[in-house]
Amino acid sequence: MDLALQAQMTLAALGFSVAALFFSLMAAFPGLKEVLAAIRDGVLWFALFVLVGAGAFVAWQQVERPQSPSITTSNSIDHFRPVTAKEPPPRH
Repeated sequence: MDLALQAQMTLAALGFSVAALFFSLMAAFPGLKEVLAAIRDGVLWFALFVLVGAGAFVAWQQVERPQSPSITTSNSIDHFRPVTAKEPPPRH
């Protein structure tokens, strides 16, 4: 996983956790309990959506990433090139 993406996902999870904790503490007030509980649940569902979506995106990147080319003999220097009649033999 890319380091910048991991840092962003960590900060997003931390922010959503702090927001959920804040709304959980605020839900202790009896008059606002139902409203704040609904907001808290919305924040938690959104956090779940973001984290699962980010995980799916990272998995999709891994699946769609093209295979890195391997070094083969066709990529190496051709030491055994046949000498043609038009060019002189190499001098060493």
